[in-house]
Amino acid sequence: MPLAPALNRALRVAVFGGLMAHCVSATAGLPRESRVPGGVALVDVGASSEGRPTVTRDGAPVWVAHRDSRWLAVVGLPLSIKAGEQALQVTPAAGGAPRTDRFDVGDKRYPTQYVTIKDRAMVDPPADVMARIERESAHLKTVRSHWRESSTTDASFTVPAAGRLSGRFGGGRVLNGQPRSVHAGLDIAVGTGTLLKAPADAVVLDIGEYYFCGKAMFLDHGNGLISMYCHLSDWLATQGATVRQGQAIARSGATGRATGPHLHWSVYLNGVSVEPELFIAAPPPQEPRRRGAQ
Repeated sequence: MPLAPALNRALRVAVFGGLMAHCVSATAGLPRESRVPGGVALVDVGASSEGRPTVTRDGAPVWVAHRDSRWLAVVGLPLSIKAGEQALQVTPAAGGAPRTDRFDVGDKRYPTQYVTIKDRAMVDPPADVMARIERESAHLKTVRSHWRESSTTDASFTVPAAGRLSGRFGGGRVLNGQPRSVHAGLDIAVGTGTLLKAPADAVVLDIGEYYFCGKAMFLDHGNGLISMYCHLSDWLATQGATVRQGQAIARSGATGRATGPHLHWSVYLNGVSVEPELFIAAPPPQEPRRRGAQ
């Protein structure tokens, strides 16, 4: 499936107590480690003198980065992962036999978030839009799993917009009293039309207008590291364009399933959504939690 759907237009060290477990300080270019569901594991997969190995997890390629004299697999951990021993498939650069490297993942419980949405069709979509939703779901899965080899990937992200956090990553969502999927992103409360900036250097991977996401943009940072911006009012960069960290690329809005203007920012690593706060040195302040917040 092509990356442009029919709806497309033109083509650091702040750790919050209780939010993360098994964490270490951020290293320049890499996220903070948090070996929990929705987190990131930094797994030593060999000495740099041996050449960069190829690493996969569940068949998906994994970013391998160099730090000091070691190779580290930068592994995105899905929210559905179970605590306990996990495995990576490692193929040495020198052509040796593939091996399995193992690492441990801890547990983490996220709070439930309650949201009231006035447009009931965004909670229980009518039958005549289900085919559209299914097409978009398949397309977006392909986009989120995109892989582009890069020697310049830098995960030292900056915050896309100045605003309060109105929705944290990982919480189970109850929409109008009905349980739905977890909140796989970070919501930043900003007014409609606010300029949104690229968190790091990237290539604009996909631009489209989707039923739930509204107007959205995907940024490819290389090596399976993807940013997604949702509920936009407009795009300022075109698909395929190279953008730089801090460059204005879109404007915020309330398109799609949203109760008000804000930026929903998701980060994907080896195809799974992970905690965006692990990639930024100083997240914006959190808005007091209230029923019906984004």
